[in-house]
Amino acid sequence: MSNFNLASLPPSMLHKILSKVTTSHLRDFGSARTAFSGFNQIGREEYYYRSADLFNLNDWIDEANALRTFRLRCYQAGNLEAIYIRVMYEFFVLHLLDEGREKICLAGERGLLWAKYVDGMLNLAFSVDARGFVHNYPSFSHKFVDRMNYMITTSISSGH
Repeated sequence: MSNFNLASLPPSMLHKILSKVTTSHLRDFGSARTAFSGFNQIGREEYYYRSADLFNLNDWIDEANALRTFRLRCYQAGNLEAIYIRVMYEFFVLHLLDEGREKICLAGERGLLWAKYVDGMLNLAFSVDARGFVHNYPSFSHKFVDRMNYMITTSISSGH
């Protein structure tokens, strides 16, 4: 077998390799960047964070700060999955309904399938007109938002 050299690979291939490493274990992301200067360069680019796969990220790690920092970098770079994760937290946990609804819609318009799904579910519960956000149900409550969160997360995690 001939000698394999990472430096001979194109940047797009290095990006894919580093993305797989990061998704498998965030700790290995740092190790890969230290071990090879090509990975270090890719790992510094804003595009890398904008395109990182956060839904499949193995976040069962001891380094909670590293994970938080990584997700923040992704969010700041405009990563749709990072925006979606943050918006879901703002909407369903912090109950920032108007701001969260706007951002969910925006992420869906930018092409994130899960955000489109959640936006569709929210459209079933609320009507939106030219004036903004209008509730269909007068008994709308935090309990209702929590119930919707359960329905959405259960549907998404089960693959339906």
